[in-house]
Amino acid sequence: MNLRTIVYAPLLCLVVSALPARALAEGATPTAGAAVPDTEDARQHFADGLKLYKDGDFDAALVQFERAYTIKPNYKVLYNIAQTYFQLRQYVEARDNMARYLKEGGSAIDPERQAAASKDLADLEKRIAKVTVTVNVDGATVLVDGKKVGVTPLAEPISVSEGQRTISVEAPNRGARERLLRVAGGEQQTLNLTFEELTPTVIVKQAGPAATRQSGPGAAFWATAIGAVALGAGGGVTGLLALSAQSDNKNQQKEFGVSQSKLNDSNNRAKSLALTSDILTGAAIVCAGAAVVILITSPHHADSAQVGLSMGPGSANLVGSF
Repeated sequence: MNLRTIVYAPLLCLVVSALPARALAEGATPTAGAAVPDTEDARQHFADGLKLYKDGDFDAALVQFERAYTIKPNYKVLYNIAQTYFQLRQYVEARDNMARYLKEGGSAIDPERQAAASKDLADLEKRIAKVTVTVNVDGATVLVDGKKVGVTPLAEPISVSEGQRTISVEAPNRGARERLLRVAGGEQQTLNLTFEELTPTVIVKQAGPAATRQSGPGAAFWATAIGAVALGAGGGVTGLLALSAQSDNKNQQKEFGVSQSKLNDSNNRAKSLALTSDILTGAAIVCAGAAVVILITSPHHADSAQVGLSMGPGSANLVGSF
């Protein structure tokens, strides 16, 4: 059969022989005179496909033929599908369906028709080219005229119908690449498509307040600890001086001829030193307590701790926040 011209008589014959009105669906209970709904639907789609084919509306005819085959698979319908693909110049699909027709039909196909279909299949092979597609990205989808044909890396060249073909490759996170190829039947071509390398993404985590805090006791601890030691030492020294002043005052009281003003000065000096010693000692105790608090709360509150010593007449107070 010439692939360019379809013979309608055999096709009409297929309506009768491929989809009999009295055929029963698998598992159905035979009922006299009853037709299976699926078979009726398939018959209608097939009849509509024939009419559309005669009218030259090959796209719509293909839809009807494929609907008929899906509803009620019959190898004879594959012949019509192959012929319709040929009219649409989709030679790869025409070849595949013609091959399926011969395989599924097998010995059930009339020898003369089998020989004609085999010749058609050989003619279709001459209208098909091979394209080796190489891509530098694995897992990319390869499409020919919008139809998916595989995923990279491809194990073998892809078959394309002769003429102008659009080959595109879609790679995850890299977009798509598209090329127009003009190929002749029987030839082989190579297409290389390259995607730009992805720039490595470096994620820098900004350290939060907790990450920037010191891991040790911090400056506040050392300041209060040193202050406690210094104040304690000062309190000790002034305490000794106060005791010495008190001893001098007692000795002066025993001396003959010492004036009252001199005794008063000596007594006031002893009291002042004693008071200073008490203040410094108290401040040292407060600083030592602050250092202990800071040490316990470090490192979580080391940066936020602010400690100070407030000195006043006759008193020393610890001020700040933790």
